[in-house]
Amino acid sequence: LLALETPARAAQEPTPASKTAPASKTAPQASDARWLVAAREMELEELVSGAATALDLAIDFNPVELAGAVTVRLPVKPSGEELWDVASQALASRGLTSIQAPGSPFLTIVALDKASGLARLEEGGIGATRAGFVKVLVPLTHGRVQSVSDAVKLVLSKSGSVTAFQDSRSLVVADLRPNVAQALRLVQSLDTSFEDLDVDEIALEHNSPTAIVALLDKLGNARKLVFGEKARGTLLAHPEGKSVLLVAPKDEKPVWWDLIHQFDQAQPMRTIHYSPRRFGLSETARLVEEVVHGSRGVDAADPWRMVIDELTGSLILTTTEELHERVNELLNRIESVAPETRRPMRSFAVRNRGVEELKGLLEGLLDAGALREALKPEPAATQAQGVAGPLANQAAVVRATSSDKLGRDVILTADKATNRLIAMGEGRVLDELGRLIKELDVRTPQVLVEALVVTLTEGQTRSLGVELQHLGAENGTVVKLASLFGLGSPDPAASTLPTASGTGFSGVVLNPGDFSAAVRALQTVNEGRTLTIPKVLVNNNQPAMLNSVLQTPFASTNASTTVATTSFGGTQDAGTTIQVTPQIADGDQLVLDYTVSLSAFVGTSADPTLPPPRQENKLKSIVTVPDGYAVVVGGLEIGKESKARSSVPVLGDIPILGWFFGNRSADESRSRFFVFLRCSVQHSQTFEDLRYLGEKDLRAAGVDDGWPKLAPRWIR
Repeated sequence: LLALETPARAAQEPTPASKTAPASKTAPQASDARWLVAAREMELEELVSGAATALDLAIDFNPVELAGAVTVRLPVKPSGEELWDVASQALASRGLTSIQAPGSPFLTIVALDKASGLARLEEGGIGATRAGFVKVLVPLTHGRVQSVSDAVKLVLSKSGSVTAFQDSRSLVVADLRPNVAQALRLVQSLDTSFEDLDVDEIALEHNSPTAIVALLDKLGNARKLVFGEKARGTLLAHPEGKSVLLVAPKDEKPVWWDLIHQFDQAQPMRTIHYSPRRFGLSETARLVEEVVHGSRGVDAADPWRMVIDELTGSLILTTTEELHERVNELLNRIESVAPETRRPMRSFAVRNRGVEELKGLLEGLLDAGALREALKPEPAATQAQGVAGPLANQAAVVRATSSDKLGRDVILTADKATNRLIAMGEGRVLDELGRLIKELDVRTPQVLVEALVVTLTEGQTRSLGVELQHLGAENGTVVKLASLFGLGSPDPAASTLPTASGTGFSGVVLNPGDFSAAVRALQTVNEGRTLTIPKVLVNNNQPAMLNSVLQTPFASTNASTTVATTSFGGTQDAGTTIQVTPQIADGDQLVLDYTVSLSAFVGTSADPTLPPPRQENKLKSIVTVPDGYAVVVGGLEIGKESKARSSVPVLGDIPILGWFFGNRSADESRSRFFVFLRCSVQHSQTFEDLRYLGEKDLRAAGVDDGWPKLAPRWIR
C-alpha cells in the first residue's frame, strides 16, 4: 500500500558519462522522502503502521481497536509528515489518538477522552514529540494569566483543556496537536506588553474558518517577502463555530477586517447533471450525500442542492467546483466496480393487486425490452463513467467512458405468502420497476352493480258457446238432432238436470223427452309482474357473476334385448344469471360488459325421461352508463293474439242466429322483459359508503353490523 520514493533512486539509475553526478554528493535527507499511496482505501492499522514507518517512530497499539477501513485523500506522493497527519486525523475521527507516556520511548494509541491524563508534560513546546495529543506547559511573561487562559479555551476542542496557574504565571494546555499549536501562537500574540491588544470574533458567511486562516497566512508570508514584515496580529480558526478569532492591535484591526471581508465571498456555483448507469438513483444520491456533503471536510454553509430527476434518470447537483470534483471522483469509483461483484436485490410489497398478475405484466415489459430502451444513454462525444453530460446550456464536463448496457437480465420472483415481488438486477432497472409498481399497485374504486330484471305478463281469454239437442218421434220413427261442442248439455231423454260443473257462466234448459239447451260463457284476465334485483360488489375491471338457478333432474332409460335400465340423465337449469365487468371511465361514467340471462320452465315434461320445456331470454352487450342512475339496457316484448270458432255449417254463418249454433273463443296475451342496471362507484378510502349502503339490508335481515354501540352513561 505504501512505497518509498526518494531522489536517491535517480542516482542509482544509469546516466551518460558527461552527466554523472560527482561521487562526493551527499544522500538525500529524510525530509526529502516521498511515499507512493497504492490504494485510496486501506485499513486503519495499515495506515498508522505505514505512517509510523515513514517517520521511523516506535508505536504501540491494540490491532482490535484499529479495525476498519478508511478513505485516504492525499497528493500523489505525500511526505512522511503528511502521512502521519492523515493517520492522526483518522485516529481522532474514531475517538483515538497517540500519546507519549511519561518515561516511554515510543508512542501509544489510547482513547481520546483518556489522553489528557496519560500524556506526559512537555516543557519545551511540542517539537520534542510526534504524538497526536500533547500536553504542554506554557510560561507567561506578563500577568494576564486568566485572560490568556480564556482566549486559549476558544481555540481548543471539546477534548482539550487549559489550566491556569496564577502564582507561577503559566498554563497547562492539553489537546490534539494542531489545536495546541494554534493555542501556542495565540499565547505568543496575547502575552505582550501592548495595552491596546484586542481579541475579536468575526463571523464568516461563505467560506470556512480554516480556509480563510490559511489564505491570509499565505498572504502575510507574501507580504513579508515583498515588504520585509508581516502585519501585526494573528488570525485563528474557531474550532466549534463558523467564525475566526482576530488578535491584533487596535490600529491594525481595520486592515484585518477588510482582508477578511474581501476574501469571504461566495464561491461560484455550477449545475451539472449526473446519470448513474450501474446503480439506482436513490441509493446513489444517498451515497453522495453521506460521503461528499456529509464528510468532515465540507462546510455546512457550502451551497448544495441535489434533485433526483426521475424523468431523465439523472441527479441534478448545484454546488461548488471543489465538491463537483469529489462527486465525480466518487461516481467514477463506484461505476468502475465489476458487475459480478454486486448485483442488487429488492423486495416490493404488492398491496392492491395479485402478485402473479403484476409479475406477468412486468415480465412482458422486460421481455419486450421496454425498460432497456428507456434506460439506454444518449450518445455523446465525451462520456463519463456514471456521469452524464449537462444540458445544452451547461459547460462540458471531462468524463470517462460509459456503457450503454444494463448488465444481466432482471429476475422476478413472486412470493404468494406475503404478496411481495422479489427482483434482482441492475439498480437502474430496479428503480424503474419500483416507480412502475408504485403507479400500478393502487387501490381502485369498487363498483356496486344492481341489475333490475322485470318481467310483465298480460293475458285475456273470452269464450261463448251454445249446445242444442232435440228428441222427437213421428210415425214410429225416433229423431234426435244436436249441435254439440263439449259444453255438457243434458240428454233430452233424461228427467233431471245434471250437477253444474266447470267455470264461468253456465245455463241449462231441459224439457224431458223433447229438447235441452246449454249455454256457457267465460272471460279470463291475467296480469303478472316478476322483479328480480340481484346486486354484486366488484373491483374495477374485474369480472363478476351471479347465478340463481333451479335445477330439475330427468331420467335416462337404457333399453337392451333383455332388460331396460333407468338412471339419472342430468339436470336442466332455469333461473337468473348475470355476468358483468365494469370499467370506470372519466366523468363518473362506467363502461359495462354485461350478460343477463333469465330462463324459466314453461310446462311439465311430456315424458319422465325428458327435461321440461324451458324458455330463456338473454341479453349481452357493452354499454356506457352514468354513475348512480338506473338505466334500461335492454328489453323484450312478445305479443300473442288468437281467435277460434266451432259452429254448425251454414247455420253458424247466419248473423246473430249463428251464435246459437257454435262455440267461439278469443285469446290475447303480451309478455314484456326489461333489464335495468344501476352502477354506483364507491370512492371512499375508508369504506364509509359501503357501510351506508349495507345498513338497510342489515336491518332487513336482522344482522348485527359489528360496529360498537354508543350509549350514554351516568357519571357520579
